Amino acid sequence: MDGASRDSADELNCRVRGTKKPLSRRSEFIMAAMLWYDADTNRMSPSYNRNYGSYTAEMVDLDDQPIVNGPPNMPTINNLSVTRSSRVHFGPKITNVNQTVHSTEVIKAYLYITDLPMSTYLCNILKSTTLTERLSCIVATVAVIICIIVLIVYVMTGFKTGSNTVDVAPHEWNITKEMWLAHPYNYTETTKEFQPIKLVIIQHTVSTECHKFIRCAAEIRNIQSWYLREYNYDIPYNFLVGNDGRIYEGRGWGIVGAHTKFYNRCSVGIGFIGDYREDAGTQHTKVTQLQVNRTLMFLEASVEEGHLDPNYVVMGAKDLQSTESPGANLYKAIQQWPHYDDNKRYRNKTCEEIWVMMVENY
Repeated sequence: MDGASRDSADELNCRVRGTKKPLSRRSEFIMAAMLWYDADTNRMSPSYNRNYGSYTAEMVDLDDQPIVNGPPNMPTINNLSVTRSSRVHFGPKITNVNQTVHSTEVIKAYLYITDLPMSTYLCNILKSTTLTERLSCIVATVAVIICIIVLIVYVMTGFKTGSNTVDVAPHEWNITKEMWLAHPYNYTETTKEFQPIKLVIIQHTVSTECHKFIRCAAEIRNIQSWYLREYNYDIPYNFLVGNDGRIYEGRGWGIVGAHTKFYNRCSVGIGFIGDYREDAGTQHTKVTQLQVNRTLMFLEASVEEGHLDPNYVVMGAKDLQSTESPGANLYKAIQQWPHYDDNKRYRNKTCEEIWVMMVENY
């Protein structure tokens, strides 16, 4: 402090810890608490310490003994009175910093995006970014474009490869359960009392078509998995005919199927893969000559092997009960087969009755 300030030191009183004590002439009072000059009242105003809820100084020297402000041993100055002193300043100076962040045009561009053309808006965005941000954006964009191109090429190549795949199967036309990787199943019912089988029932699966072995094997596995999951039993057909003209073993010979109610014990069920209804729109399946030839070949081979009676009868499921199966397209085809029975004489008959009628007729 200057001389005038020291002369007034006797009149400078402070209350420390609730005790009023005058300062001597040799005592120097140093206060780092922020004070500012109030232009409206022409008075000095002490700063208010928000942490401790009182007016405080950073350091007070009382009788040459410094007392440092701050917890935990900080003395609290409750009242501070300054007289006959003018233009006194305690504490650091306050500096105002002014900075223009955006120009008027850029701010306007952010506030009124819809008023600007897209090109101008993008240019403003680019101008407001750093070089590193621009490079990162370019790299990310290039990476996305490359991924899209690779995905398109992969998909197109996959479709092209799938369409040109050579149809190779373990057997020319007779595919066993092991060949199409069937799930194992423990069968308990057999057709032993009605062997050799005299009744062949034709059905359709009403499922996706398949024209290659690999796709037919996958489709049959899907059918089997669905029946195992929904009904807890194996694929219902004894055999299936793919759109590739191959015969796929289902439950096989000697096992009771689940294709035609009341007739499963004394028949063999053959399911053609696809939907052969005429009213199925553009999705209906057409019977191919290869399917017909292979099925008739399979039936004749079954007669030679003793699984099928030489005088077997072919019928559609709709000949025995109320159903649309095997679909109009397939039903028209089987009506041309040599062993087809168009009299519908076995409708509403039990397996035992059908067996007796067939024995009597032949």
